[in-house]
Amino acid sequence: MTSPAAPPPPTAPVRRLGPFVLRALLGKSERCMLWQVLDERSQADRLVLMPRAKLPDPTAWTTAARAALRVQHPSLAEPLDLGLVDGHAYLAYDRALGQTLDERLARHRVASPTEAAAWAAAVAQALAQVHEAGHLMGDLQPFQWLLAADGKAFLLGQGMAGPGPGADGAARQRLRDQAADEVLCLGLLLNRLLGGAAPLETTDPQEVVRRLPPHGKEFVRLGFDAAHPVPEALRAICNRATATQPSQRYPTARALARALEAWVDHQRHPEGGTVGQLVDRLQRYGGLPVTRPEAVRNVQAGGLERQHSGALAALVLQDLALSFELLRRVNQARAREGRASDGAVLSVQRAVAMLGLQEVAAAASALRPWPGVLPPERVLNLRLALARAHKAADVARLLAPAGYEPEVVRLVTYTQNLGRLLVQYHLPDEADQIERLMQAPPPTEDHPHPTGLTEQQAAFAVLGCDLDALTQATLRHWGLADGLMKMASRPDLDSPIHHPGSDPETLRLTAALSIELVDALALPEPRRRQRIEQVTRRYARALGLSVRDIQLALYPEAAQAAVDRTLS
Repeated sequence: MTSPAAPPPPTAPVRRLGPFVLRALLGKSERCMLWQVLDERSQADRLVLMPRAKLPDPTAWTTAARAALRVQHPSLAEPLDLGLVDGHAYLAYDRALGQTLDERLARHRVASPTEAAAWAAAVAQALAQVHEAGHLMGDLQPFQWLLAADGKAFLLGQGMAGPGPGADGAARQRLRDQAADEVLCLGLLLNRLLGGAAPLETTDPQEVVRRLPPHGKEFVRLGFDAAHPVPEALRAICNRATATQPSQRYPTARALARALEAWVDHQRHPEGGTVGQLVDRLQRYGGLPVTRPEAVRNVQAGGLERQHSGALAALVLQDLALSFELLRRVNQARAREGRASDGAVLSVQRAVAMLGLQEVAAAASALRPWPGVLPPERVLNLRLALARAHKAADVARLLAPAGYEPEVVRLVTYTQNLGRLLVQYHLPDEADQIERLMQAPPPTEDHPHPTGLTEQQAAFAVLGCDLDALTQATLRHWGLADGLMKMASRPDLDSPIHHPGSDPETLRLTAALSIELVDALALPEPRRRQRIEQVTRRYARALGLSVRDIQLALYPEAAQAAVDRTLS
């Protein structure tokens, strides 16, 4: 007698939502969820994004969603359908768009820095487009970030937020606050992409936002244990996006996108990003405008043939723009003649002798008069930057060892300040951002001693590169790279200073010391005194300088007054 056949295994019940067969839950948060479904109407796989709660006013949601979907961007995924089913709103997308960020991270713990930054930049631009049109995403989750096989990134959920908060002043402020939180969420997702772990061990960015200031007291920083080392510039961008102090974060998605795009472009093309933007402006508008009009007028006035070349060079050196313009002209002329291999001309006096008086006068006439293309409201900042550059050159001249040409000492110091000056002139909005990030935020009970970013960190976070990169690109553009490139680079603020092994290194360190000392003079007491002491300890031994040497160079007027009192 044969035994009866075993019953077939039970089949899982088919879960449905209207025309959709629910196949896999790809992600959920407190507010929404994403399903992979089969759309029985087309027999095609779809992604369906929907709020977890039923809508109190489905008609208002539909109207608001359709209005939000009018905003278009290449990285905003366009839904195939939106609607209501069983009281739930939904947006349906083509499953072929790509895999969610969660799916990508499940297969690959981290992305390469360039990949991650490029994806985040695209999504940030899409988010900016939504915010600038007066809408919100409503929720920004890793399952709403799609990555296509061809490297493109898409954002799902445009229109999911429903009706906005209203049109009065308080409502507009709520809209700005919620948009800022969405930018913070994007920064948290970038942190996860680069670091491979969810910030605060929480996969829902909205929950992390509630635990960060101003809502909570925790903080998020990108760790150093990622599988791919993260370059310092990108680390600075990521950390600014999630900064503990809300005032130090990116104010808009557009600002974050620009910083990321500039960094990615610079990585892929060393002359791209902000570097390329600056070089383009150098070609169109020149370097700096006339900085000492009286000196340039004296050069233009004629009678130059009666002056010794040294006296004329001293006159030219009063104006930074004219000094660099003469060096640019003489070195580019030598390059055209095939003589660049002989080394760059770094002496203004030699440049005057080689170019001739007529060319010197032509160079002076070619400069843009003060303040050039700079808007009037930005003029004061450039004046202050120029004053600090001249003060640093004076200090460097007094600190340089005997035998070093004062003109060359001044030139190297000016060159180390060149990136700052060019940003103040050509990129004044970015210069303002850098200065704000360097200022310490107001103290709070939780952070009684806050600090600002260093200049390098702030430049990375705003420009996607540091000021040295801008200086070096400019020197290459002007034909001065061979002679000045190494001396134009300032040491990192936290790197040890060793005894210089060559004259160029002595010049480089002397200029850097002088700039750091003059920067310290701008600080309030007691930070000014503390910073001067720190800088002195760092450089003095390597350069063979005493504390008295540095004090006399910083305060020559006080030293002369003491001498006068002694003699009187």
